[in-house]
This record gives sequence, structure tokens and C-alpha cells, in this order.
Amino acid sequence: MTQPSAFSRASHRPRRYRFIQALACLLPGLFVGAAHAVIVESQAIQCEFTNGAGRPWVEVTPLTSSTPVGSVLWQRPVSLVTNYRYGGMTGSTPHELVSAAHWTAGTPLSDAVAPTNVSGIGFKITASSSDGILRDITQTSRPVAMAKVPVRYDTSAGQNQRSLMVTNYVQSLILTVPPSQLPSGELRVDRVDGSSALMLYSVDLLKDVASLGAEVSIPGNNIPLGICRRPYALMGPAILDMGGGGITVPNTCVVESYRTVPVKLGRFSLATFPSVGSTSAQVPFKIELSQCAVNARPKITFTDKIATHTDPTVLNLSASPNAAKGFGIIMINDLNQQRIRYDGSSYDMQRIGDSAVIPLRAGYIRTGSDAELKTGDADGAAEFTFTFP
Repeated sequence: MTQPSAFSRASHRPRRYRFIQALACLLPGLFVGAAHAVIVESQAIQCEFTNGAGRPWVEVTPLTSSTPVGSVLWQRPVSLVTNYRYGGMTGSTPHELVSAAHWTAGTPLSDAVAPTNVSGIGFKITASSSDGILRDITQTSRPVAMAKVPVRYDTSAGQNQRSLMVTNYVQSLILTVPPSQLPSGELRVDRVDGSSALMLYSVDLLKDVASLGAEVSIPGNNIPLGICRRPYALMGPAILDMGGGGITVPNTCVVESYRTVPVKLGRFSLATFPSVGSTSAQVPFKIELSQCAVNARPKITFTDKIATHTDPTVLNLSASPNAAKGFGIIMINDLNQQRIRYDGSSYDMQRIGDSAVIPLRAGYIRTGSDAELKTGDADGAAEFTFTFP
């Protein structure tokens, strides 16, 4: 993940409509009539589950040294598709295809949060019910109804047509311990641990037998043959694979977005720069992050906001009628005593307690010949980006 900010020598302001035209004509001796579709009640049979890839993980709360226990760290929406076929007319008896779910007995789940392979980061899955309510999937003796659709078909299309039901879920990664108690190294969440299985169902029931948010009983018969009543059991990595796989949770620090760090380099005469490469006295400053997670190892990258330079270690001056010419700005990394480069090079920041810092020095440098020199305003700006590998 990255976070851009800016550095400057001085502050700056810096939806088809488908048009269907029906044309009919009456000819002598020919009668043209319209067919009327009939919607009939049916049952759902031959259910098959399809895991469409979930959408990308989105950070909700950065993991820093001060992230509260119980915070949602990362989250993504996932859809489960149930494909089914109609099983014939049921007369005046309406049926519904009900999506239900629960965690089975096994490893106890506190607040519907299951453990993962990373100690201290838990997993929760929530269903977006068809009544608009978000319901956590909990550890219950029987599955709980999460969504339902009527099972009906259009006789003009024929009984053999297929249909589908989409059940939407949200997967969340939850911080379950203080950040300081997380394991060292990479926090790669790729499976749900424990002996409790996530059981998902698409079950054909008589209309209104199931109430959203209430437990349902799965009938034990198989009439008609192939009626939708079988479970979809997931454990371990398959739970996360339902949405496309896991994620590495980055250890981060608190970053103040688009923070400007002004550095006043002073005023100098041309005599200070007798030859190309001459530099002025350098002004120390630092870029610092706070509340870093224990394992955070931030890196910083600098980019010249005036990208016309020929030397990747020299920051160009802003162009204006009164701008100086024949000069640039250099920054020195005091951790290695080398010039900062503006070509995508990244630099480690030094960890000090729960902070991370890079100490720097900046000054002017002469880049032009005697004929190219001009006094004037000498402002420059660099954008810096933090990365938390």
C-alpha cells in the first residue's frame, strides 16, 4: 500500500435502451393474434454452486501500533451463485429457493469470528440478506435463512429453462489481539483454522416456511428427484478461496495524507557557487511516521514534481518569470550519506520505538555554466510515497 505526500522548499498551492419495434399487418384471410405468457409455480432442482471471484480486498482500518482490538482490517464482497432448473408445475403451491448458512459445531467462535492461520487476525462472514439487513453467519445448530427468491417460470419459455440465485456476502478480517501481540514477519492470511465448517445451503421450501434471520430445518426427502437440498461445505483455505484467495495484511504507520514539509534553504549570492557542482550549506530536516506496528518496515520514494531533469539526483527549480537558472536542489539521506534519487529508488526508514524516520539534508547545487546562471526565486518540490512491504 502506498501513501503520497509532498515536500517543498517553501509552501505552495502547490448509463441501452433496447428499442423493440413490433410491426404487424393484417392480410385478407389471415388472423394475427398475440400469445399470452403464463407464470406458473414450480420447484428448484439440480442446484449447482458457483464461486464467482470476489471483488478485491479493501483496507478498512490500517494496522498500526494503536489499532483497537475488534477493528475490521480488510474487507471484500463475495457472491455465491446457485444455478438450478425448474422441476415442473406445482399448481397453486408456491415454493421458494432459500439461501441459508451457519458455522457448524467445532472450534468455538466468539462474536462469529473464526481463527485464521495468523494468530490474532480472525475471519467473519456476513450475508447481505434479501430484506436489506446484514447478518453475521454464526455458530448455530441449524442453518439460518439469509435470502430467498420465488421459484416460478414462464410457460412461453418452457419448463427446461434454467435460472439462478445470487447470495451476496462480505468477508472481513478482524484484529483479535493488541497489535503488539501479532506474530513477527509477514501476516499472510490464506485460510480459516479450526474444526468448525462453514455450511452454505440453497434449499427448496414451501413459501414462507423460512423467515429471514431464523433457523430453518432441511427436509430429509429427495422428492422430486434432485430437489435442491444439499449443503455446500467449506473449510480451511476453501473459505477464502470462495472469494479468490487470501491477503497479506501490511504492518503500517500513521500517515498524514498530503502533508507538506516546508524547508527553507536560505538566500545565497552567486559567489557561493564558484563552479558547476558547488553547493550551499545544507539544511537538516526529517520525514517521520508515528504509531508504527511492531513489524512495520516502511520505505519512502521521492519523485521530482518538475520532471525535466537530466540528473536523477537533482531536484529541478520551479519555472516562473523570476526563477533562478543554472541551479537545482539536492537532498542527502543521512542514513547512508548518499544523494536522494528521483527515479523510483526507494529508501528504508529507520525504526525508533513506534516511529519511523528518515533524516535528510537539503541544499542548492550549481548545475549551469557562467552564461547560464541567473539569480532569482529558487523553489522546488518533490512528492514522496510511503510503501509498507
